[in-house]
Amino acid sequence: MQHIEQFYKLWERLANINLDQHTPDDITWKLTRDGCYSAKSAYNMQYLGQVNSLMLNMVWKPWATPKCKTFAWLVLQNRVWTVDRLTRRGWPNCDRCKLCSQTQESASHLLFKCRYSMRVWNKLKDWLGLQDINTANWHHYRSVKEWWKEVIHKRGAQRKAMSSMAMLVSWEIWKERNARVSRNHSITVEMLVNKIKEEVSM
Repeated sequence: MQHIEQFYKLWERLANINLDQHTPDDITWKLTRDGCYSAKSAYNMQYLGQVNSLMLNMVWKPWATPKCKTFAWLVLQNRVWTVDRLTRRGWPNCDRCKLCSQTQESASHLLFKCRYSMRVWNKLKDWLGLQDINTANWHHYRSVKEWWKEVIHKRGAQRKAMSSMAMLVSWEIWKERNARVSRNHSITVEMLVNKIKEEVSM
C-alpha cells in the first residue's frame, strides 16, 4: 500500500505538467558552478556529511604491517577484547591485567599505563633518544585515542615514524598479553624490548 500511495502522489504532481515533444531535454549537473558533470564532484558528493577522521594519518599512512595497522585501528576505537569490555558483556575473563596483576585491564592500561608496558616504553625511549617524552604523565590520558593524538600524532616531522613505532610496540604488548592469557607463557621486559628492536631492524 505504501508504494501505491507514493505512486499516486507522484502521479498527482505530474498530472498538470505538459511536455513539448519538439523541445530538447536540458540536463544540468547541480554540484558544479558551470552545470557540467565532473568525476571529482561526483566523488565529493559521496562524502557529503561525513566526519573528518585522523585515522588516515594516525594509522593507514605510517609504515607498518597490515596486522599492526588493523590492530591500531581497532584499539583506537576501543574495540579490542580487554577485561573491561568482556566484563561489560558478562563474559568470563581473568579480571586483572595479565602483565602486572594489579588493576582491571583496559586498552589504555594495557598499552601505556601498566608497569610492565611503561618499562618497555622507557627502555625504547632511551634506545631511540626520545628524552622529550615524559612517560610519567601518561596516566592522565583517559583513552588510547587521546594518548595517541597527544603523544604520538603531535610529533611534527617525527609523526609518521612515531606512529609506526607506537603500532609495533602496542602490537607486541598485545601479543605478550595474549600469550599469558591463552598459553600461560610470559617473557621479561628485556626480552620483549629485544624482540621489538629486531622487528624495527627488519
